[in-house]
Amino acid sequence: MGRAMRPIVDTISERPRALTTRFVDFWLLGGASLLVWFLMFATQGFRAAWAIDQHFKNLTVTTASLSLLVNYPHFLVSYKLAYGRGRAFITTHWWQLLVVPALMIATFAFAYAYYDLPVSQLSPVSMLSRDLTGFGNNVRVFSGPRLGDLLFALTFNVMIFTVGWHYTKQVFGCMMVYAYFDRYKFSPRQRTITKYALLSIWWLNFAQGNQAGAQNNFSQFKYYSFDLPDILVPVATCIVAMGALLVAYEVFWKNYKERGETPSVNMVVPFLALYVWWLPITRQYEFYFLLTPFFHSLQYLAFVYKMEDTRLRGLEHPEIRGTILAFAIVLAGWLAFEFVPNEIDTVLGTFNAWQMFFFFTAAMLFINIHHYFIDNVLWRFKDPEIQKYLLA
Repeated sequence: MGRAMRPIVDTISERPRALTTRFVDFWLLGGASLLVWFLMFATQGFRAAWAIDQHFKNLTVTTASLSLLVNYPHFLVSYKLAYGRGRAFITTHWWQLLVVPALMIATFAFAYAYYDLPVSQLSPVSMLSRDLTGFGNNVRVFSGPRLGDLLFALTFNVMIFTVGWHYTKQVFGCMMVYAYFDRYKFSPRQRTITKYALLSIWWLNFAQGNQAGAQNNFSQFKYYSFDLPDILVPVATCIVAMGALLVAYEVFWKNYKERGETPSVNMVVPFLALYVWWLPITRQYEFYFLLTPFFHSLQYLAFVYKMEDTRLRGLEHPEIRGTILAFAIVLAGWLAFEFVPNEIDTVLGTFNAWQMFFFFTAAMLFINIHHYFIDNVLWRFKDPEIQKYLLA
């Protein structure tokens, strides 16, 4: 979820206690991911055994299929939640809902039209590359060699930047919503400490992922990350450690000491899950790259379920409407991520022309980046829809 959710004064005596049920919420918000991570982390040393290694190797195919039911819907339903709010909501948030997608479409259209143009012929890029020569491998990001390569490489780096922000803000939103459910009080200072402790995990991952200008791959496309100063990794590691200690002491311990309040396990589990998902010390390769996005999406869909379940209760035949909506979102995800872009790539022969699946890659980048901007305006505590369907 996007912008941080801030609790408001409760004006009614009754408030919801869960998104689905307390038990199911525990597993959706992080409990299932912690269990799976523990099993994978504990057994990875025994992968010489076929009975164990085959399950690790099967995860690529398994998660690809699960994406149809979890990952893709989590992206596509955000479009329904945002653009289904009507013209007034769209025009109020014109930057996120109109300008950002228009700029991205223009970028990809320009990349398609001038993909083969050598970046060496573009004097601003050549000057920037020359100026970056003394700053490690940062020049690789702008090396191209074609304009299309350059534009896609820059867009990949934008996606990586926004994804980290999005993950941490979603976990913060999970905690604040459950604090509201449980009447667990956060002072403004405690909310700030918690938010920045979570954000520091993103800073550490961004710093570590941008060392030495390493080459990364998506499908058949290769791009380079930035080469940030190596000192940022140990500095960010210290900040992460201090953030965790501050939350433990300044939030959980002080609330217990002063008011006898303890956080519910459902409020704490997404907080712990993010550390397991993203900390380098807890990283298990297959879990990090294949299952972390899955569990992030599962976490998101718990909130969507609450919104749509509450919305449909006031309508006739809610079970039929809900089933149709679920199938429509799954179908839309399959079309947007897989079928439509791949068919266009096949018809236009983009791989034969440029050795990359242009529209398949562009669709993934567009939806991932725009999803962050959509969520930035959707999930706000004072929003009337959030008040009506999530918190009522």
